[in-house]
Amino acid sequence: PSRGLGDVYKRQGDMGVGGREIGYMFGQYRRIRGSYDAGVLTGKGLSFGGSLGAKPLNEAMLPILLRHAEDGSCYHIHSVGTNGGEYLEKFAQAGFTDGRKGTVEVRQYIDNMDVCMAAADLVIGRAGASSLSEIEAMGKASILIPSPYVAENHQFHNAMALVNRNAARILEEKDLSADTLSAMMDELLSDKEKLFEIERNAKAMSVADARSRIADVILD
Repeated sequence: PSRGLGDVYKRQGDMGVGGREIGYMFGQYRRIRGSYDAGVLTGKGLSFGGSLGAKPLNEAMLPILLRHAEDGSCYHIHSVGTNGGEYLEKFAQAGFTDGRKGTVEVRQYIDNMDVCMAAADLVIGRAGASSLSEIEAMGKASILIPSPYVAENHQFHNAMALVNRNAARILEEKDLSADTLSAMMDELLSDKEKLFEIERNAKAMSVADARSRIADVILD
């Protein structure tokens, strides 16, 4: 089962809690972060289209991830979703073994999202409320691709709340392609100051005391 944000924050604050997995993750994070700072890698990406997956995102990510797997320029974890089995087959045909090749890992489902998002420099995905809350809480730069199939186009408006505060970038599905997404990824991952500014703005939007606020309303 996936773990919540509170759990990963607790483990980040106390390396003794969480055991070998979290210690390994931070060791990997330091190694990858060092490569990023040294200019060996352009950064660490995380992409997903929700638990079921999103075919337009999988289509756009396929050539991008194949390129990264060959040139090693970006460490990336991508989830194709539970409906994206055909893409796992495409990656396997391209030389991936157990979903891995070079610096790229492809999974059907990410069951440790807290760990993966904590280590990412750039998050790519839909703009549902839960995902955006996690992005804000962790202070992550993101490229948001709102689903156009939801009621009242609410994911677009969710995304624009961040975009208008320079806390994310938006790429609408009608404009989504491997070329447009790759260009946006390269722009952000190659400019650390721009990336860090977006991270700071996203973190500033986080509501960390939601439970207290709800309790205050109920008690009043």
